[in-house]
Amino acid sequence: MVESVSRNQNNVVLAASLSRLRSPTGFSQIGRNEQTLIPGFSSSTADFLFQPIANVIDQQNILLEQRIFDRLKEEPERVDARSVQNRLRFRDRPENEFLRRSPDKVLRDLQARFGISSDGPRTPFESVSNRPKLNETFATETAGLTLDNKLTQLLSSRVAIAGDASLNISDLVISDSATAPDKVLVRLSGSVRTGEDNDLVDPTGRLFLNGSELAGGQVHELTLAEFQSLQYEADEFENLDYLSVVGVDTASGTRGELVTTAITTSSTGVERFIRDGLERYEFIANTEANVAIPRVSVELGGTFINGDALSDINAGLIQITVNQVGNTDNTGTNLLQQSSGNSLDVSFGSSPPVDGVVVNVKLLDPTIEITDIKVTLG
Repeated sequence: MVESVSRNQNNVVLAASLSRLRSPTGFSQIGRNEQTLIPGFSSSTADFLFQPIANVIDQQNILLEQRIFDRLKEEPERVDARSVQNRLRFRDRPENEFLRRSPDKVLRDLQARFGISSDGPRTPFESVSNRPKLNETFATETAGLTLDNKLTQLLSSRVAIAGDASLNISDLVISDSATAPDKVLVRLSGSVRTGEDNDLVDPTGRLFLNGSELAGGQVHELTLAEFQSLQYEADEFENLDYLSVVGVDTASGTRGELVTTAITTSSTGVERFIRDGLERYEFIANTEANVAIPRVSVELGGTFINGDALSDINAGLIQITVNQVGNTDNTGTNLLQQSSGNSLDVSFGSSPPVDGVVVNVKLLDPTIEITDIKVTLG
């Protein structure tokens, strides 16, 4: 009994001390502009002190919470979305551009990068067997014409560019035809087939001639000079379009072979980030599924110290690695002797990559800046 009374007296002293310290008249509920009278307290002192244990614990907890809340109110919140983005910002661009994408778009980008697919291929695009045929692109325009391979232009089979980027069609030309055609048939189409006739849908990118848009999914008869002036404007999303071309000599009634370039766009674009204090860039160049790519050409756009990208590579200021999409063990060899200017040739030898490649660029000098990456695949 003596021990119980002594314990109660100690609790009374503790409660009274706490009351004098704070003198509560009710306590603000955390996060609300309201007051509530806590059971066991009057306007200035603690009541019901002969049932003290719960009251004292409540009072201690409430006073502690109130002090924490007061401290939070005294120091304004400094961490918000904008401050985090500003910390990640460098040269007015977010370090990781995933911050600016919708969840669905992030998922598509991860599928493209890591080859996540229930169907197996590492590329989101259709198989190479899906390419347009002559009888569905220029059936009417080439009817009755005789094949003459001297009218065939050699174009790049596949090229990958960033979303919203532009591409000069003249850059696709590997070699001109032996005989100059007086007419070039051109058609830009999408890569997805639909309907009972399995027709190719309209393209997502757009084709321009001297600033005027040429309708997608239609045949256009151009002069050779007009064809060389064409420009392709990519959509912002990840897509595959087919550019089909046939050279025609009207006087002799002959035509060249159908030549098609698969133009893919990357929704991730040229991603820039910092790792180990060094500026790095990554570009995912997916292309048609089920096709081996024996040779890759990487073209860099930007600002270089020694005049061009190859000179900076030879000076040890730029390092480039090219791997197969979804397989970092399959790495290409940079063919510096066969490269020039801002273009770097890469060979995979006896293990050509399938479906696409990932280009990684590391800058060892902060004054170098990469603004664009274009990849020609095979």
